[in-house]
Amino acid sequence: MKRDAYDPFYGWLLMAGIILFGFYLLWDLQLLQHLLVKDVTYLSSFILVLFVAVTLYLGLAAWQLAKQRKLTWQLLQSEKNTQLAASWAQEHRQLLQCSRQQTGIENESLLARLVEQVHRGHTSGWFLSDLLMRLGLIGTVIGFVLMLGSVYELKEADVTALQQLLATMGSGMQVALYTTLTGLGTALLVGIQCQWLDRCADRLVSQIIKLGVETQHGQPV
Repeated sequence: MKRDAYDPFYGWLLMAGIILFGFYLLWDLQLLQHLLVKDVTYLSSFILVLFVAVTLYLGLAAWQLAKQRKLTWQLLQSEKNTQLAASWAQEHRQLLQCSRQQTGIENESLLARLVEQVHRGHTSGWFLSDLLMRLGLIGTVIGFVLMLGSVYELKEADVTALQQLLATMGSGMQVALYTTLTGLGTALLVGIQCQWLDRCADRLVSQIIKLGVETQHGQPV
């Protein structure tokens, strides 16, 4: 075993630690508090809470991949047809054994099923990454609406009215920029985690396919 079976979870844990350290720095520099206070729509706060939930969800997916990878390696290294705990690899192997007399189309269907099964745990991460980005863009629109709405409400062109106009426009611009920055930043971090899990899932699929090929040729697994 040249690599650790829990690499998917270790990789996610490393990224989560870096993200946590980044949040600590933002909090220590008072930037995070400034973001939460200046965003009058609280959309940035909602995006951050959703980001934390998505990160934990991807952590569970990474742990599931790690467990299945360990079970697959145990099957690959066992010299006998040992019955281990139920796993995706064992299930796929049994389905291949049942379809030995079937055509190649059936095997392709089993492969498609395997890919969907392995990627199922974190595939929603890409959708949630896109959702975070779109929420940030919605905040941009809201910020510009607040900024331009104050212009239409201006009736008197005195100094006081202009000062109020500038303050309102500044608040709207802050909402637009903060929500955009929060949405794009969190979407980027979620995308990095999903990319890592995709690579780990592809490796697991390759290992399970190798196990299935050895089984079909009657080699020990």
